[in-house]
Amino acid sequence: MQSVDRVLAALNIEEPDIVPIGEQGYDVGKVSETLGLPVDWSCQNRMDIVRREVDILSIFIEKLNLDIVPVAPSPPLRKSGIKVIDGETWIDEWGAMYKRRNGIDWYVGPALKDPADIEKIEPPDPHDMGIMDGPRLLIKRFKGRKALAGIIPGPKIPYLARGIDGYNIDLFRRPHLAKRFMDMATKYNIELGKRLIDEGVDLIIMVGDVAYNRGPLVSIKHFREVFVPAIKEPVQIFHRRGVPVVKHSDGYLEPILEELVSTGIDGLHSLEPTAGMKIGEVKRKYGDRICLWGNIDFSYTLSMKSEEDVIREVKECINAAAPGGGFILSSSNTYATGVKIENFLAMIKAGKKYGKYRLLKTYSAQF
Repeated sequence: MQSVDRVLAALNIEEPDIVPIGEQGYDVGKVSETLGLPVDWSCQNRMDIVRREVDILSIFIEKLNLDIVPVAPSPPLRKSGIKVIDGETWIDEWGAMYKRRNGIDWYVGPALKDPADIEKIEPPDPHDMGIMDGPRLLIKRFKGRKALAGIIPGPKIPYLARGIDGYNIDLFRRPHLAKRFMDMATKYNIELGKRLIDEGVDLIIMVGDVAYNRGPLVSIKHFREVFVPAIKEPVQIFHRRGVPVVKHSDGYLEPILEELVSTGIDGLHSLEPTAGMKIGEVKRKYGDRICLWGNIDFSYTLSMKSEEDVIREVKECINAAAPGGGFILSSSNTYATGVKIENFLAMIKAGKKYGKYRLLKTYSAQF
């Protein structure tokens, strides 16, 4: 069974030959260090950097025989709307501030301090030149073999630009302005997703957390009124194009799980265990409606514990979430700084050993 068929079967709540394995994202700097293949991020030729990053990610996925390739848009050729603060720091077109180090953009904080600044936003063009450079290289390399997962930012755009506190205040004091901002972000997500689909991705991953480790980022009322439509509308449009959608979010999602599932998403990533998400319980409640993708602990198990601990957790996770299909194995976040390569490899090896559906009942009886 090809990787792409395996993943699509899981997203359709079916049993493939083996549990699919793959991350929704990779720290290219970490992958570069792991493989011993450096990237010269000071290089002035933008396309050389794009090609190098694609090569490094591709080599890593091929070496480990993973099933999923995350396909994220490249930086645009013309950076109109982006404000450069210094050699590392910049503000994106929406008003979120970042620092770029070793090929990774780290969020610093909001740049839109005044709610009136929302009125001045000119959303970036999802058809900007250059943003499909990396995706086209990945799609050409893996189409038909691996599951190509197009990445869109999801509902995080407003709260990154205004800050979580600022956007929450907007939701209470300036609801029309807050909703207008989310509507702009939703339109952008839709157009970007459509473009990725036209290029050839097999599924869409909508990132952007909607919770932290103690609960939703916004009130349940505002989640239903503002965030649910921002997720549901793109899902419906992408479904009409025949493409499944996975929603990513860290945090404790239990209070809004029903609302999330009701948006029509096909899968949920990453079911963060350190935030209290128990994949077995989610499987019992929603396993007949959505695919579950996760949830080997990123914070401790993969970063600090032993390989034996990793194997034990993989077994438990497969036993809880794999029976009946609708499960993809991964970390509870990404392959990033802090993850021990030995533990990451142990997770993959154990997943391939214990995730064979014809043997699942045998293994389940053992643990």
